[in-house]
Amino acid sequence: MIPANRGNWQTPTAASVARGPGAMGIAIAPDNPEVIYVANTTTWKSTDGGKTFVGFKGAPGGDDYQRLWISTENPQIIALSSDQGAVISVNDGETWSSWYNQPTAQFYHVTTDNRFPYWVYGSQQESGSVATQSRSDYGEITFRDWRLPGIFEYGYIAVDPLDPNILYGDWLTRTKQDIGEHAKVTPEPIRRGEYRYARTLPVVFSPLEPHTLYFAVNVLFKTMDAGNSWQVISPDLTRESYEIPANLGVFAASDPEKGKHRGVIYAVAPSFKEANTIWAGTDDGLIQITRDGGKSWQNVTPPQLKPWSKVSIIEASHFDAGTAYAAINSFRLDDLRAHITARAISANRGRKSQKIFPMAAPATWCAKIRFAKVCSSPARKAPSTFPSTTETIGNRCN
Repeated sequence: MIPANRGNWQTPTAASVARGPGAMGIAIAPDNPEVIYVANTTTWKSTDGGKTFVGFKGAPGGDDYQRLWISTENPQIIALSSDQGAVISVNDGETWSSWYNQPTAQFYHVTTDNRFPYWVYGSQQESGSVATQSRSDYGEITFRDWRLPGIFEYGYIAVDPLDPNILYGDWLTRTKQDIGEHAKVTPEPIRRGEYRYARTLPVVFSPLEPHTLYFAVNVLFKTMDAGNSWQVISPDLTRESYEIPANLGVFAASDPEKGKHRGVIYAVAPSFKEANTIWAGTDDGLIQITRDGGKSWQNVTPPQLKPWSKVSIIEASHFDAGTAYAAINSFRLDDLRAHITARAISANRGRKSQKIFPMAAPATWCAKIRFAKVCSSPARKAPSTFPSTTETIGNRCN
């Protein structure tokens, strides 16, 4: 509610009609202010100014509807977006188009195996996991070429480097694709509260030890027997405490944890040069490294990396065990730019150097990461200074 001097507000209904806050698009019919639409797991419609609602589209269906658009010229035309794509009605919702004609999906991560033709795997929001060959026998790749490997919808898929028939997926499962066998191989089958979990948890094989698989929560686990047994090889690598960010504002008081949220390991990057070197990035803004297989860890977080920043992706250098590249997501600090961090540790482990630079838009992440990796090769040395946000980075390697 807003004070009287800020306008006259009312709560038309106390009923809960949706899950929030991730999906909560609201639209008002341009020709009738009493007609209100609310997008969610079900899209709801009210014809009495929000006093009552009826289900308008969804449930069952599996779609998480996010936003609505209503034509001002013809309010019978409504566009509705979901995690899977967009659908359109031209008769006020009596019938709808399909999103099956759109090659759209929200992938968390994608990976490939080493077969020929190689297969591509990924887990997508609200649509499960998918796999497809990189080329088809029929001239084009269509939906008929896609398979359902049975991995949970969130996060990583790791392909066994010794047997591409076996997949490991987030939360944590082992799948034999040929027979459709799924086994739960998580280190903690029944959660006792000892560890913290998030939706997107790293599952990564060592590029140098093909029997070694890593899985991360707030600590790092390691298995060498296909997930039948696990050992913890790190302490809690997240921040113990930090100040509440100013942008949390008035919401801090209503937050059950008062902004004091402990994080998880959000990205793991085993070295391509040293088997005992592993990089880890957390979703509360830390970068840590071990060079002895987890016996000891060193905090190498750049000073510019603040609490509530998320180390979204980290990649170890293919040429130098002491260098890694990380993509930083700072949207929780109201910073919608993308950031790339290059972190280098000298051979004597005494001196550390780092470069960090912001990008213009999140859409440029992948290109910037590839640039950093390619330019770090011995044949093409990286520039002594990183470019500013106004320069075109992609041309630096030309």
